[in-house]
Parts: sequence; C-alpha cells; structure tokens
Amino acid sequence: MISRSISKAIIFLIIPISLSLIYVAFTWGLADVYYRPSLNDIRSWIIEDKDINDDSWDRLYSNLMKAQQLDPSNPDIRENLAIALEGRYAKFAAGEIEAETNRNKALAHYRTSVSLRPSWPYAWNSLMAVKFRLGQIDKEFFNVFHQAERLGRWEPDIQRMLVNIGLMNWLQFPASERAYLLEIVKRSLQKQPNEILDIAKNYGLLDVICLLNKEIENVAKTCSTKKQ
Repeated sequence: MISRSISKAIIFLIIPISLSLIYVAFTWGLADVYYRPSLNDIRSWIIEDKDINDDSWDRLYSNLMKAQQLDPSNPDIRENLAIALEGRYAKFAAGEIEAETNRNKALAHYRTSVSLRPSWPYAWNSLMAVKFRLGQIDKEFFNVFHQAERLGRWEPDIQRMLVNIGLMNWLQFPASERAYLLEIVKRSLQKQPNEILDIAKNYGLLDVICLLNKEIENVAKTCSTKKQ
C-alpha cells in the first residue's frame, strides 16, 4: 500500500516536469523556425554585402524578435538581433536620432548576450564597437575592451578591431589604457604586421609604433616600406 502511494506520488511529480520539458523543447524548436532563416538573411546581407529593402528588414527583425521571445536565454539570438540593428543603421551619422535609438537597442542585446555567454570573445568585441559608435568611452567601455582582448587575444579580426578603435581614440585613453593598448599592438604585430602598421599609419602613429617595436622580426623592414 505504501509502495503504491509512493509510486503515485512519483508519477504526480514526473508528469508536470515532463510537460515542462516538452513545452521548453517545443518553444525552442519554434524559436529555431524563426531564427534559422533570419541567420541566413543576416549572412547574405552583411557578409555578402547584399542590399536589404524595408520589407525584408521588417520581416527579418520581426522573425528575430519572435525567436527571442520564444527563447530569451539564447545568446546567439540576442547577438544577431544586435548585429541586425547595427547593420541596418551602420551608414547613419552619429547623433542621428533613429540610428542612436537602435544602436542603444543593439547595446542592450549585446549586454544580454555576453551575460548569457561570457566566454564568447566576438560578442564582447561587438559590444565594445557599439559603445564606441555611441561615443561611450567610459568605465564600461574599458572593461569590455579588456574582456575582448583577454578572450580573443589570438583572433586576428579582434586584434585589428582593438587596435583600430584604440589608436583612433588614443588621445581619449588614460595613460594606463595606452600602455595596455601598446601591449596589444606589440602582440598583434607578431601575427599581422602589415595590417597593424596600416592602421597606425592611418591615425598618424606609424613612427611611434615602429620605434617602440623595432626589435620585432620584420617590423623594421615593414615600417621602412610603409614610410615610403
């Protein structure tokens, strides 16, 4: 009798748990129905540099929002929502109201994405980039800058973004952050000297970077070429 009562109690516990798991699986699956086509649209739009009209954009954003509502803890959906918002308004000037509003929306999605998956360097890198575009060179910016560098230290794309944004804002960086940036530059020069020195030249800092890193193999030769 006791055994039967225990069995019934276990069954009553299992049923709601099973139903909850079924519901979660269903919502995740439905979210994927909206998310996968949106991901393909983003890739063709941004990576292949294809134009997107207003109707296509509205459909893309609507699908991503539906996916996010169904699966709010998915960092990929959050990140791609931010990418879509940023990409849509990338050519708008700083300070333009519609662009700034949507960049702030993108910022919020990037923040959520890194909170859900703090080990992913590209989301930190994107969060840093959108804060820069919003002119927010603040305490959070430098924290994000460090996180992107720490997690993406050997990723060429992240190295270039860090160096680009860092040298562009050289005068706004405090002394400690300039020293930190110079270490990033030094490390990056060992992997991609041409690209890094081109960035330095673009911001009028080629002589400084070449002088500080003349001991690195091939840097002196590449510097002399860039100065010609």
